[in-house]
Amino acid sequence: MSVPDAPPPNGADPAARRAIGGFLAALLILIGIVLLLPGLCSLFFVTAFLSGKGSAGGLGVLWLITFVVAAGGILLIRYAWRNR
Repeated sequence: MSVPDAPPPNGADPAARRAIGGFLAALLILIGIVLLLPGLCSLFFVTAFLSGKGSAGGLGVLWLITFVVAAGGILLIRYAWRNR
């Protein structure tokens, strides 16, 4: 005789994902796109400085910060897209 599959205690299913609402997902994606803009702008200026004869000076730290903000935007978009 086989034992029937019993649900996990407290109704917790480890494979179940909690879906966020459609409006919240769209809002998070919009915020993520806004967070991408500083990184895209910095990428444009990095290529302009590296291709020209200009000196970046102390802008390296600022560019690093904007790239980290853009990475946060990518992660936010990814989270919203997977949990919609």
